[in-house]
Amino acid sequence: MRRYAFLMSLVLCGFAPAFEGVNTNTAAKDGSIASNSSTANRVSKPGEYTGYGDAIYDDKYELTSQYVQVSDGTKLAMDLYRPKDKSTGKVIDTKLPVLWMHTPYNRRYSNGKALTGESYPGTAAKLVKYGYVVAIVDFRGLYASYGHNVAFNRGEWFTAARLDAYDITEWLAKQQWSNGNIGMWGCSATGGSQLQAATTAPPHLKAIFPMSCEFDAYPFRVPGGMAPDKSASNNAPSKVQPGQTGRDAAAEPVDGDTDRSQLNQAIADHAGTVENEGYAPYRDSAAEDITDQKVRQWWIKSSPHSYLDRIKASKAAMYLAANWDEGTTKHGAFFTFNNVTNPAKLVVGPGGHCGWAAVQKQTGFDITVEERRFFDYWLKGIDNGIMKEDRVYFFTYNAPAGSEWRSARQWPLPNEKRTQYYLMKNALSTTGPTGVDEQDETTVEYDVTPANMTKGLVYATAPLGADLQVTGHPTINLWVSSTAADGDFIATIQDVAQDGTATSYNVNGRIRASLRKLQEAPYNNLGLPWHGFYEADVTPLRPGKPAELVFDVLPISMIFKAGHSLQLVINFADTRSTPRLDPAPKVTIYRDSIHRSYVTLPIIEAR
Repeated sequence: MRRYAFLMSLVLCGFAPAFEGVNTNTAAKDGSIASNSSTANRVSKPGEYTGYGDAIYDDKYELTSQYVQVSDGTKLAMDLYRPKDKSTGKVIDTKLPVLWMHTPYNRRYSNGKALTGESYPGTAAKLVKYGYVVAIVDFRGLYASYGHNVAFNRGEWFTAARLDAYDITEWLAKQQWSNGNIGMWGCSATGGSQLQAATTAPPHLKAIFPMSCEFDAYPFRVPGGMAPDKSASNNAPSKVQPGQTGRDAAAEPVDGDTDRSQLNQAIADHAGTVENEGYAPYRDSAAEDITDQKVRQWWIKSSPHSYLDRIKASKAAMYLAANWDEGTTKHGAFFTFNNVTNPAKLVVGPGGHCGWAAVQKQTGFDITVEERRFFDYWLKGIDNGIMKEDRVYFFTYNAPAGSEWRSARQWPLPNEKRTQYYLMKNALSTTGPTGVDEQDETTVEYDVTPANMTKGLVYATAPLGADLQVTGHPTINLWVSSTAADGDFIATIQDVAQDGTATSYNVNGRIRASLRKLQEAPYNNLGLPWHGFYEADVTPLRPGKPAELVFDVLPISMIFKAGHSLQLVINFADTRSTPRLDPAPKVTIYRDSIHRSYVTLPIIEAR
């Protein structure tokens, strides 16, 4: 009775899958639900899925392409992957759910000449034989699509492109081979384009699977407020577009465009493309190269969190994904998961940015299998248990064999114990300092790259007497001063083995001292420090006067083994963003009883 009441509450709230009731049956060849009472061989758990419907169509699919005209008259290039009958080889005309990707990276090919549907993270073309149609669409103004693009892989946030995802979703829902249940897939920019689609709430968009994409654009693109000087090449106004030229050359015409006349018209339509937003050093900056007044505050207008109410209103189910060993995109999955009211799940693996092929090779976890479980539930109505499981599934580095993958009901973990490790002389200690005038001084070295982030001040625990699990979001409280009016501060947490080998999985945080002002976050920031990064927030350092910097560090789940040390490295420059001063300033880290500097770690105690 309680289960029935729960399911009815989902339906009344608009959260139920796109089918009548819940059942334990499998998909038939026509995409409907076929009776199957045998459950003995069924397995449905993260990354593993058998017995809920074998491949019902041929391994070979039909790949066609065409233009689809959206509401403002612009024509977008679409590739369609449709299943074929195993015995006849004919294309299936029955109504099936559709998975589509909105991409700035070439709808036809990725990784050279590999088909995007088969090689782009998520590889949804592999699901066609299980009873799905897959579509991939070039962003407007890119590759074979007509129209004008601004800001390349973030162009879906530009005013004229906002409704493209809505139009494409609803067009797919109306086709004779579609059952009207539409999902989306993709990683990085194609993950962000799914959140953008949700902001327009297409009625037929039932479920999305966004991987490695941001929730708050500014700290994603300008982490810690560390914007390069205006003269830096990657922020210079971009009127000549070698990137666009290359994309135009790689564009694939649609079927029937044998003389490439339509493609040539589309390429001509790309004239005036602006490659990036231009200089925008603060969250509220007017982006220099964007002329549309409605979106000139680019970091605000291109942030999913700015449309949070609309995303919630879409009611589309979400499966968020990220990897521990990626950069600032890592944050997005955690924040999105904790801010939406949509049905949501979260998976975090041990790979790099969109590196799910490496995750599968390392651990056996197949993200495409997980996509199928999720979409089978929400688009086909197969009760495979995926929404009854713990909502969070994550990998823990250095865990005992067989327990590396773990699950939890929520994030952050409810049993985390936030513990302060104080900076001492070359050390980290849970016992705070008692002395006065304890400090470390160094001169800024500017040749610091992501590969040599060990150039700086180092603080480490003594070799650990027992395993120490850190799972969650560390934070840093750092008292500093400088001979300059500003400076960049980067904190990296490392695992140091007995032989001195240091390992880190993008467990770092950063802040520009002049933008240290703390404010209340406009969304659930998991209780972490939040900085406005507004131009009015700029507060120069006063030479020789201590100031406290408080900032978060990218999350991790790792066991620091007994005999290892947990090490904190503080750097003061990044070659990609830190302005160079001559002479290089001297910086001071304070670590006395008045100015306590420390890192707060989310410790998970052994049971």
